[in-house]
Amino acid sequence: MKSNYNLKDPSKKYIDIVEQANSLYGLFSRKKKLRAVEFIKSKLNDEDFEVEELASGFIFIGYLYQEIKDYESAAFYFNKGYSLGKDVQFPYNSRLKKVLKTFLKASRKDLYDYWRSDFLKRSHYDKKFNKLMDA
Repeated sequence: MKSNYNLKDPSKKYIDIVEQANSLYGLFSRKKKLRAVEFIKSKLNDEDFEVEELASGFIFIGYLYQEIKDYESAAFYFNKGYSLGKDVQFPYNSRLKKVLKTFLKASRKDLYDYWRSDFLKRSHYDKKFNKLMDA
């Protein structure tokens, strides 16, 4: 799984952590995915990262929780990551529809409404965000 942001110049430390987590994530059991989550969490807390890298890491954790259908945890980490990266002009990607659906599955209509609105406002620099109009 790729990190969510197209980081311009990610640190080697960040790349190593994401690659290690990807190797853990590649194993399909719930237990392995949870191990990858714990690994990333510990590294994000122990290391010094740029804001974009932290945001991307938290969003990555959200996707891992989404994969094991822990929508409440996924929504928490998506919100945490996107909140950290709120001022980052990240490009549209089609996984944002899944992020919005995850908020609804977690019964977090407040987060769905907030982030859908935020993503749609981003169409001023990337018209592809308009694809979320019917999300």
